[in-house]
Amino acid sequence: MNSKFASSSSVASLRSAGYRITPQRQAILHILEASDRPLSVEEILSRMESCRSGIPTVYRNLRQFAEQGLIESIIGSDQTMRFVRCRSPKHHHHVQCEGCGRTAEVEDCSIHKALNSMATRSGFRITRHQFQLFGLCPECQ
Repeated sequence: MNSKFASSSSVASLRSAGYRITPQRQAILHILEASDRPLSVEEILSRMESCRSGIPTVYRNLRQFAEQGLIESIIGSDQTMRFVRCRSPKHHHHVQCEGCGRTAEVEDCSIHKALNSMATRSGFRITRHQFQLFGLCPECQ
């Protein structure tokens, strides 16, 4: 295993999710952990350096990580899907700076009452939601 990508938190995350520890999986999580901005698949691939992988492998791992709650996808104002490493295992949202692209987790989700109202009016049973917040970080204000 490439020690350059050996991060105790990424290894622990992979093990707790029941994944084998592969250099590709470890590299993807490490790259996302090291970034304060969401990254596209192309940006992740370009940072994998000695641990090269194909696009299908990266997409497959990103999908699995998202299903486990290790990462989330964020669609930016340019309509490009990017991925961010989630630090909290609880339900949360992300706020993204429109200036520099930095993201931060927001753990408070106070929209459950509104969701219940929407479910009642629509007849749907809402099973999940995504809520994207955009603004300016303190450095960009």
